Amino acid sequence: MNSGALQDLGFDPRAMSGDEIVQHLDLRIGQVLEQIQHSEVWRAVTSADSPPELSREIVKEIYLEIVMYQPDVIEATIATIAQMPRSLPVELLDDMLHHQIEEFDHGEMALRDYVAMGGSEEYARNRPMSPSAFSIAAMWRMLCHSRDSFAYLGALYPFEGITPIITEKAKDALRGKGMQDETLSYVDFHSTEDKEHARMLRELIAKVADLYPEARERICYGLEYFLAIYPMPAWNAAMQRAMERHLKTAA
Repeated sequence: MNSGALQDLGFDPRAMSGDEIVQHLDLRIGQVLEQIQHSEVWRAVTSADSPPELSREIVKEIYLEIVMYQPDVIEATIATIAQMPRSLPVELLDDMLHHQIEEFDHGEMALRDYVAMGGSEEYARNRPMSPSAFSIAAMWRMLCHSRDSFAYLGALYPFEGITPIITEKAKDALRGKGMQDETLSYVDFHSTEDKEHARMLRELIAKVADLYPEARERICYGLEYFLAIYPMPAWNAAMQRAMERHLKTAA
């Protein structure tokens, strides 16, 4: 009996098939999506009752979070993929690396939207990492440092499982708050592009979990490692910065 996994996860992933691992990940993402839609930050961004200025400032700060953590996430992820077993079928390695190629410039995409909303590019590129962004970067670097390559697949799931759904739900509300197309390129892109990424990732995880039984537990742990610090801690930090600035402006 795997007592550690039972205590941390509530079940033993080693007894599950690849498809069952994916079903579990989807269940957890569904739970997180429900949490997001009942959160203060979601209400502040999308509610008709929240000030449009505050909504826009929160989105602007979320963009800044992405700018701060994304380069480290990409670098650490590529290095972690390189630690996969050498018996891994090359076509699966190609899928993993190709996905990172497609993600490579998304920090720059967020930066362009941040600047279009009035943010300073110089400030964004040179300010110290926020504690929340640092925590995200540190988690991904720890996967690389500990050579926990299979866990990266589970950790990646919140990015690809949550982003397309949340951006699709939010984009009309954001336009209703006065955000223009040039400030929503990141949102618009991810509301469609990440649907394909999520499909690819589901297939990839199922295949890897069936090929390597030892990967099943690590994939599930990877998901929980990342959910401990993303998305709500990062988004709450962004909202706190936005609210402080909004209150100063309104005073």
